[in-house]
Amino acid sequence: MTNLVDSVEEFGPHYVYLICAKYHAEGKPNYAMMELGRPNKRTFGKQAKDIEYAAIHTIEDVWSQNTMMSVFETFSDIKTDAIERSKASGAGGDPIFYAGLSDAAGLLSPSVAFAAVLHDMKTYFTRGRRTYYDEFVLEIENLNNITAVKSWIQANKHHKENLKYLVALIEMEKTHPEITSKLLTDRVDTSQRAVDKAIEALLGQGLISVEGKRNRKLKTTNLGRLCIRMNLGS
Repeated sequence: MTNLVDSVEEFGPHYVYLICAKYHAEGKPNYAMMELGRPNKRTFGKQAKDIEYAAIHTIEDVWSQNTMMSVFETFSDIKTDAIERSKASGAGGDPIFYAGLSDAAGLLSPSVAFAAVLHDMKTYFTRGRRTYYDEFVLEIENLNNITAVKSWIQANKHHKENLKYLVALIEMEKTHPEITSKLLTDRVDTSQRAVDKAIEALLGQGLISVEGKRNRKLKTTNLGRLCIRMNLGS
């Protein structure tokens, strides 16, 4: 229950969806639903007033090859429901989604992380309260950044074209201690203007870093290399 309370206090959600193993639903999840049905400041803090709707979704088998797909499909239903509720309420734009991870049963946690990336949701981890913890809710930056890059690639077909310059940089780093935009231009055999535009695009997504103003030195970031290894542009 503390995981849920900390999540509500951190994000102030309008819609709350719980996911749990079916065989666990009769315990803490049902109690949490009871509290969500009558949210009050004593339990959820000042964010309690923002909760408009809550629902629970159960996963039949959390320890099988089908768990990830079941969670993915559940996320699809949740996302559709939340968007419809947001539109019906007159809120502008689509909701922002946060998917919380915790010490869940079976394969639920990795399945939630997997589904969150594919559904363009931000992820965070919530842990039980301990006196030696400084904070109880941690946003998972790597997953969130991957989600952001994935959304960027899918938003425009031209965004994907920038990845060929990132791939070239990764290859060049194996043999070149320093890489300038001119070296990159020679490698990909294109115009300097095209390379400069790609550099700005990749820099904006955190996929590369740049040092200096003239004869800028280019380096790929951990995020950039990870995205290529994950074949996000495929």
